Order: sequence, then C-alpha cells, then structure tokens
Amino acid sequence: MRVEHFSYQVFFERVFDPIALYRVEGESREVLSADKIFFVDVNPAYERVMKVTKQDIVGRNFLDVWPEAEACWSRLIVDCLRLGHTVHCESESRDAGRYLEAIAFPLPPRRAAVIFMDKTEWKTSNDALKRKQEELRALAAKLTLSEEITRRTIASDLHDRIGYELVAQLKMLRDLMGRELSPDVRGELRLLTLTTERLISQSRSLIFELSPPVLKEVGLNPALEALAKSLLEPQGIRWGLRSRGTIGEFNADDAICVLLYRMTRELLLNVIKHSGASRVTLIINRGSGGIMVAVEDDGRGFDAGFSLEDAALARAAKGFGLFSIRERLQAIGGRVRIVSEPGRGATVAMSCPLKLRDEGF
Repeated sequence: MRVEHFSYQVFFERVFDPIALYRVEGESREVLSADKIFFVDVNPAYERVMKVTKQDIVGRNFLDVWPEAEACWSRLIVDCLRLGHTVHCESESRDAGRYLEAIAFPLPPRRAAVIFMDKTEWKTSNDALKRKQEELRALAAKLTLSEEITRRTIASDLHDRIGYELVAQLKMLRDLMGRELSPDVRGELRLLTLTTERLISQSRSLIFELSPPVLKEVGLNPALEALAKSLLEPQGIRWGLRSRGTIGEFNADDAICVLLYRMTRELLLNVIKHSGASRVTLIINRGSGGIMVAVEDDGRGFDAGFSLEDAALARAAKGFGLFSIRERLQAIGGRVRIVSEPGRGATVAMSCPLKLRDEGF
C-alpha cells in the first residue's frame, strides 16, 4: 500500500485558510513589541484574502506592511511568544475588509504561526440575528405598553361610566330608604342597596387590578407597597420592602414599571398559593445598569436542582408563571434568577434595563 507523504510545504500551500509565519527579533520575552515582528512566509490563501504578494511582504516588519492594522493582530503574535502557548482573537480587519478569527501558535525558535479563518458570513448572520432580537424586544415592549394603555382605557371607562352609574343608583336607593315604605318594599330596597354596594366595591377592585392609579401617579415603589398590602395582609402574611437608588436618579420607563408590577403580582400570588410563607420581603434596587425587583419569602422553597434552563422543569414552571416571566424579561433584555433551597424559602429576582432601546418610548 502506497502512503503519500504530504510535506509541511504542501499543506502550507494548499490549505484554504490564510496562514502567516512570523519571527521576532530580540532575546527577552518581556520586551516583545509589534515593531520586532517580521514576516517569514505566507501561503496563497493569505495573499488572496489580504490582497498582497509574498514577495512584497516576506522579510518586512509587520507594522511596515500593515501600519493601520488593528492592534489585536500584532498583540496576538506578541502574546503568543511571550506566554509560550496558543492565543486566540477575532476582530474586523479593515485591511482585509473581512471579519477574521485568528489562532497563533508558538514555534521554536522565536517564531509564530497564525492561521486566519474568515468569519464574515457568520458575523453578518449573527449581527442580523441580533438586530432581529432587538426588533423582537422592541415589539414585546410595545405590546406591553399597548396592553397597559388598553387596561387604562377600560379602567377609565369603568370608572367614568359604570362607576358613576352605580354611585348614582346607590344614592337614589338610600334616598328611597329614607321614605315611609312597607316592610316588604324596605326589605327589597335594603337588598338592592347591599347588592349595589357590593358591585361598587367589586368594580373598584377590578379598576385597580386593571390599572392601579398609584403606578402612574406616584411610581413603582408605592404601587408595589399597595399591591403587597392588598394581597398579603388579608392572608395574614407579614411583609416589608427594601429599596436602593432613587427614582430621580434612575427613572425607569413606564413600560418597564408596568411589566415589573405585573410580574411581581404574579410572584406574590404564587407565594400565597404555593409557598406556605409567613413573611415576604420586596426588594427594589435601581442603578445605572438597570432595575431589579426581587420577591423573597420564607416558605417551603423549590425542589433541589430546580432550574428554568432545564426543559422539563421549565415546562413544570409554567404553572408558577416563572417560565412566562423569564420569556417576557428576555424579550426586553432582562433576566430572572431564582435562589432557593427546600424548606428555606425562595428569592426570585427580576432585572431589566431602565430604558427600552426603542426610541418610540
């Protein structure tokens, strides 16, 4: 059986990716710099991609050949020889007009080989994907704000129309109760009065749930305080709130506040339904990097190994609304983090940017 021997030179000449060999002048590794790097050889692929010829660059200094090159390319070679092991980098190359990934290998004596891989198509596709993700985030934010506008419209209509009608009816019923009436009629009026009072109470609760006025009027912190009071106190659950960072310094967009309010409500309902907690703490931290709202409880916690990254557990988490919360946060560049141990409570922290990137908000 005949075994063909491919010499180094054959491989060097035929490989599709650009390869360049360099030598470095000087003895000390500690004083290596780009002006001490010289070309030893390049393959045809390097000539094609970089639009140069071997005769023009072999023996010349790196900075003489590429005076405007990005610093990462010369630093790659210097670091490879100084550290004595493989070094990797990737960047846009103005000279090649391509996005390149490079791996440098140290070769004795004081030489380095660098293989370049053209990742322009990958970078273009990746950038396009990021743009689409940004568009999806902007769309999700618009949908969130649109939902809140719809909620406010419905809440306003309920208040201005049905609410006023019910209050007017209640006043009329109370006026009638002040007249001389037969016991049967008085009993019927009393029943109608109680029913109307109950409808007014229910409509006010519905209006508050649709669009809590405090969220628009005074901001997220008081709105979450009112939310915790209305949900937790009737269940006998003690609660508290800690915050850091002022609204004046780190003001979040309306859509961000609405989203965090809705998701906090879901988490508090989860605590009531599933945790068996006796105390809940709301934590609100604001900073230049974003806003974080966490719900911390002393309940039974999640099972060991619980993670939203696990597909099966994520499906199970839909019952807790956690999967939905994660998806909505990711849509606007946020994230959710869960810290929990069985029997030792749970903390669900939601973080997201202060501002939506879409300029329409």
